[in-house]
Amino acid sequence: MIRLIGTKIVVFIGCCFFTGTLWAYGGGGGTTTACKKPKFSAFEPVHLAAVAPGSGFSFVTNEHAHLSGLTVTVKKIPVTVEAVTQGRGLRVTGQLPEGLAGSYARIAITAKSVSGCKGQGGWLVKVTGGDESTATP
Repeated sequence: MIRLIGTKIVVFIGCCFFTGTLWAYGGGGGTTTACKKPKFSAFEPVHLAAVAPGSGFSFVTNEHAHLSGLTVTVKKIPVTVEAVTQGRGLRVTGQLPEGLAGSYARIAITAKSVSGCKGQGGWLVKVTGGDESTATP
């Protein structure tokens, strides 16, 4: 009888230690949700396309991109963009700045979701005009 009680106590204490270890690794089933980052696709013009200065560009965001958290730069120059709802995301359009002739320019996108998750993307275009022999990506 005493041996049986001693065994139950040892098993109980062992279970307490094992359960504590599980809770330490996030087994508590918290209420936080996963971060859903904004993503970008359908880049126009396509990556490394040759375009004229001042040309238009566009891309599509997924449903996690929030318009108020969207910024677009071209060669680190902020660009004004327009966005319209397309499907569950946004179709975003803008114009390349003038004065980039004869160089490569990265169209860089940063966006935040409603939950505050940050997504980044972009692509490179070749801006025609000027002395293109010295321009490299």
